[in-house]
Amino acid sequence: LLEQHQDMKYLIAGEGPLKKNLVMLASELKITKNIEFLGTINQNEAIELYKKADIFILPSVTAKSGDKEGTPTVLIEAQATGLPVVSTFHSGIPEIVENGKSGFLVQERDVNTLAEKIDFLIQHPELREEMGRYGRKFVEQKFDIKKLNKRLVEIYSNLLGNSQ
Repeated sequence: LLEQHQDMKYLIAGEGPLKKNLVMLASELKITKNIEFLGTINQNEAIELYKKADIFILPSVTAKSGDKEGTPTVLIEAQATGLPVVSTFHSGIPEIVENGKSGFLVQERDVNTLAEKIDFLIQHPELREEMGRYGRKFVEQKFDIKKLNKRLVEIYSNLLGNSQ
């Protein structure tokens, strides 16, 4: 992607055991001017990053041990701010990202397709905006705390009504 989009900036937030290897790899590939490792960030910093970003990328994979990520809240947050996302068919991710509507999902470890989808979104800003709007609406419909609380009360009420 950097060959086609030399001014692209990739921000990586968070810490983990792979960070040191990623920093070394970026140096070896001579792409450190395009990648910034932010380390741990707080919620306010995350919100500011969402506002500045064009695309949110989270390519989750199953670890060699079989460990999986679950349902990453950051994908819901990114969509709530109107960002299109590019992620993977992994664990609970397909339940929170509508492939082709709020972003793109690719198979785990399919780096070429991941790059193609990112490139496609870079070249189609109108689609980024459309996917961002769709993702925002999806999150409002599925993850609004007031709606979720109301639904939970309905479930409890039904359970209590059925148990008498």
